[in-house]
Amino acid sequence: MNTRENKIGFSPEKEEAFLKRLDLDLREKNLRQELKTQLAEDFGMVEFTIKYKFDDNGKIVDLSSGEGIVELTGNGGPKYKKEVESIIKIEDGLKNNPGQTWIGFSPENEELGYGQNYVDFWRVVDEKVVWNRLSVKNDFQQMNEIRHFLSGKEKVKDNMEILGSPIAVERLKLVELFDYFRLSEIKSNVDFDYIEKVVDKYLKEFGKDFDSKLTEKSDLIFRLYSACFNALKKGNNNEIVVNRKDLNNYMYGIMKKVTVEKSSGCSMTTTVGSFGEIGYYVSRDGQVHHGEIPKNEGYTECKKCGAWYQGEKCPFC
Repeated sequence: MNTRENKIGFSPEKEEAFLKRLDLDLREKNLRQELKTQLAEDFGMVEFTIKYKFDDNGKIVDLSSGEGIVELTGNGGPKYKKEVESIIKIEDGLKNNPGQTWIGFSPENEELGYGQNYVDFWRVVDEKVVWNRLSVKNDFQQMNEIRHFLSGKEKVKDNMEILGSPIAVERLKLVELFDYFRLSEIKSNVDFDYIEKVVDKYLKEFGKDFDSKLTEKSDLIFRLYSACFNALKKGNNNEIVVNRKDLNNYMYGIMKKVTVEKSSGCSMTTTVGSFGEIGYYVSRDGQVHHGEIPKNEGYTECKKCGAWYQGEKCPFC
């Protein structure tokens, strides 16, 4: 049986590969920003997950009634014209390439009844069409930037146009796409100013010992990230006190052995590192959290989307 170590969220391997493509004078600056961005990820809540299917004509339809999602959306009237356009594009895209994930953008819109900013993810999972809606803090301008970055397409002019302009993304899991958005619930009382202070302090301390090697080795990057993460778990304090003995454990301590855990919901296995698994996990009330997977609470990893969940099957898939 093959096993692999799969860190969801901050990936030191990907960070190492990215930094090596940059000039030396830009590497530390980019590492600092990536650490701050990842550590600043908020918690959020998935509004809902709905499953559909393709009928014999390649249309996305309701599982029980067989009604087409395009027609159901259009029943709301002319004001939902852009949403209908979006669904048609998604339907055609998934029919022609079921390996893609389609992202729809629905910024806050009083006329359409959107009291919050939403992002929709459409995928084909086990021959079903799965629709996940995520509540985010990103407004229209930020959505427009993310849409442009992920697809390379030109930016749209307003929040109505973006409704009818979904994009297709390949080779990224659902939780990897979550990383591009600010989820709607606040993680803790740790604010961004404190995150910046912790990252700057620990980056400086690691830099004293490793200099440029810090941006060249994924193991050192992972140790730095772990040190920052655990410092933030202790709470938001006005003063950051770095205990050198404790810091040495992160810098030079021997990594504990990983354990192989069986993921019963997906009939797969996953490896759990000694520092704890960092990723997205879904509690039973539907909330999506980002952080260390709670131990001894029955969480398993879904190999289809990358999220961790409790129970017999992944709520996203």
